[in-house]
Amino acid sequence: MKRTIKIALVVMAAISFAYCKKPIEFKEIEVDNIFSLQMPAYLHPTGDLLPVTASNIHQYEDSAGKVCLMIFDTTREGFEISTLKTFYDSMVANPVMDSTRMLAPRLVKIDNDSAYESEITGKHNDTKLFGEMVAIASKERFYFILSWSSLDRRDELKPDIEKMLNSFHDISHPKK
Repeated sequence: MKRTIKIALVVMAAISFAYCKKPIEFKEIEVDNIFSLQMPAYLHPTGDLLPVTASNIHQYEDSAGKVCLMIFDTTREGFEISTLKTFYDSMVANPVMDSTRMLAPRLVKIDNDSAYESEITGKHNDTKLFGEMVAIASKERFYFILSWSSLDRRDELKPDIEKMLNSFHDISHPKK
């Protein structure tokens, strides 16, 4: 009987530890005095996501390369595209995944700026992926933020990604 109680206590403790997930730590990053956002501490800068390195493409991933984030920023001055919708459409026009499915974009406000947000799923190299993306139009700049991972991690990562995307702040206007 005592052995059964000990086993039950061990099982209950294991279940408790499994369900008591440590909260994810976020850190605020500021990029080139242009924008800032809250980013999960497990992401760090990389240059491996795109073969092109440009000062307006900011790349981050976790140490295992299983969660990725890219931020594109561009000035609106002299840019051929003038509307947020046109910018969004240009950024999602040529997906690099097979079997791509994109949800219709929703118009939202992020940091008092208009934004289109959407979700994308598809396959790349036999891996099923999901991504959250947002295109933001501030007074002087356009931003496109894309974060992705394997589809089987969607439920686990979606809260982190949403918190990150919604924390975006264009430094050219006051923080709320």
